[in-house]
Amino acid sequence: MASLPPHLIFKPVAGLAKKAPAVICVQEWWGINAAIKGIAQKIADKTGAEVYLPDLYKGKVGVNQEEASHLMNNLDFKNAVNEMELLCKDIIRKEDADRKVGVCGFCMGGALTLATAALIEKPLDACAPFYGIPPAELCDVAVLKKKTPVQGHFGDKDGMAGFSDKASADKLEETLKNAEGDKEATIFHYPTEGHAFMNDDEFSKEQRKLLKFDGDYTDEARELAWGRLTEFLKKNLF
Repeated sequence: MASLPPHLIFKPVAGLAKKAPAVICVQEWWGINAAIKGIAQKIADKTGAEVYLPDLYKGKVGVNQEEASHLMNNLDFKNAVNEMELLCKDIIRKEDADRKVGVCGFCMGGALTLATAALIEKPLDACAPFYGIPPAELCDVAVLKKKTPVQGHFGDKDGMAGFSDKASADKLEETLKNAEGDKEATIFHYPTEGHAFMNDDEFSKEQRKLLKFDGDYTDEARELAWGRLTEFLKKNLF
């Protein structure tokens, strides 16, 4: 049975505007570590939104590939989506029914971002997945063309076959392009980048080397993606 997940809240350093929108930031397979906390704060600072970071692992954090893989494989994705729907309802209840809410996630969180936007009852106002796509048995991403604007980000050197590699990103792009509906659906490709290219902290750099990820991981690609994400969230949430 889904229940409201424990979560952290990040506010812009410059201060939160009255009735500011909310963004739910969804964790990578590592859990709630310093890297995802830094990203959540950066989203808040760049957009002016209040950012919610749900702890889907309930306090557990993977410190290496084996632990992270175990935590992700034991996560009930459908229940996680239900928990985030409860979080959405709680966010709106605390403010008002007109408050706009978006979702943005990375890796495992990218897949859950698409699944959440596709499955929850009340349409979200923005959906921004980074290098993660849910399995077809979890949800039909095509419904998003009628529900929620989507902006996706994928590295062409991503080696996660069937999850976030170029072929999978191309398939997602084609699915959204051919779906019925008039909502924005844009997939950005980063030719030089590999999986998890948005992370620039030392832990992430070390793990990418251990996992032998391909890609250049350039500051230019990260800043381009940050600019696109910020513009997208501001356009659809404010």
